[in-house]
Amino acid sequence: MGNPPAAPFENTRDTRYFFPSAGHAEALSRLQFLAEDQNMGIGLLTGDIGAGKTLLRTLLYARLAADRHVRVSVENSLLDFDGLLLEILSQMLGERLHPVDYPDRYTRLAAFKRFVSEQIAARDRHLIILVDEAQQLDVVALESLKALTNIASERRNFLTIILIGQPELRARLKQLPQVDQRVGLRFHLTALGRTETGEYVMHRLRAAGFVGDDPVTEAALDLLHDASRGIPREINRLCKLALDHVLTNGLGQLDAEAIGVVVDDLRRHGALNELSHDGL
Repeated sequence: MGNPPAAPFENTRDTRYFFPSAGHAEALSRLQFLAEDQNMGIGLLTGDIGAGKTLLRTLLYARLAADRHVRVSVENSLLDFDGLLLEILSQMLGERLHPVDYPDRYTRLAAFKRFVSEQIAARDRHLIILVDEAQQLDVVALESLKALTNIASERRNFLTIILIGQPELRARLKQLPQVDQRVGLRFHLTALGRTETGEYVMHRLRAAGFVGDDPVTEAALDLLHDASRGIPREINRLCKLALDHVLTNGLGQLDAEAIGVVVDDLRRHGALNELSHDGL
């Protein structure tokens, strides 16, 4: 394969590796519209495990202009609402706060409203709160987050919340009509198709510095897509292992045999999650 590229299939948040598939590009466009509109309340992004939600969230965060937006990105959704409030306040203020600083919900809500008044409303900015793994939030936390969107003036809203999570989040919201009705935009990420799987692999290789002709055979991509079900995280895992096999054994291409060796090994150890394509 010539000079091997530098770690093209690591599951990192390096936005250079973001692949704008039809679905991912549309999701990013819609979420940016939601943020810029400022009056749609809550956004919802769902997708199966490994679909690329976190990298998309990272890119969205980077693309929101800091002079127009105050950006909060919550990654730990195992917190209760009081814990979420403290995390949100910490990011808004740019310093790590401790429970003793704001010991109860009242003081945290008061501080939140004060910050919105002084740093958002007075400076004509908008607060964007991105909540990852939101399917882990309990009912109280979801309802309380929704209540934050009530903080508004007669003419404008001051914050937008974007909930990001696995498909069960959609079902959870359907059980909470008062929250579900506030969702102004929804998007569900699906798996990559066969053609996009090939484009995705080459995009990762090029982003990592690979130059030259396509080193991946069509037969390898057929097997890769079938085994990964088009899920980006699974594609990364299989390609990382197959690339290591190719480089270790001095092979010239990432071919079907290399992919097959990895697939067979994972299958033998029960480490290949082979589901049907239904619902992806």
